Amino acid sequence: MSRFQDDEGKHNKPTVPISATAAKAIKAKAAAAAARPIKKVAEAKARKKFKAHRILSRIQSRHGVGEEDDDMGGEKAKELEKLMKKGLAKIAKLKRGKRVEKVVARGSAKGRKGRPKGIKGRYKMVDARQRKETRATKRIADKKKNAKR
Repeated sequence: MSRFQDDEGKHNKPTVPISATAAKAIKAKAAAAAARPIKKVAEAKARKKFKAHRILSRIQSRHGVGEEDDDMGGEKAKELEKLMKKGLAKIAKLKRGKRVEKVVARGSAKGRKGRPKGIKGRYKMVDARQRKETRATKRIADKKKNAKR
């Protein structure tokens, strides 16, 4: 026998039919695995939640929000409100996650496919002209909005 016939004998095996119940069991197992959350994603969400809770609890402990203060001064109330807004902004930033970085291909990289050099994380290739036009339309819309006020 030649080497090719040996390889054929190893790899060219007929597929053995399986029963419908076995196929259903395999599909159910695959669906269960797909439905489970990815461990790293779950851990990241837990970390974000923990950070958010820590930020709010720190603000509350510093200014005694848990204690009932009927005679809270106006200045203290304003300061507390400002801190809460700041904390909530931090939490919103945690929830928002990383933004997609827009990369304008210039020079020899214009027609090149794949990840551009020096870019880490999410990115999107954009056309320079289109990018400028969208910024301009936003700027014009803001000017109109401010002019109405």
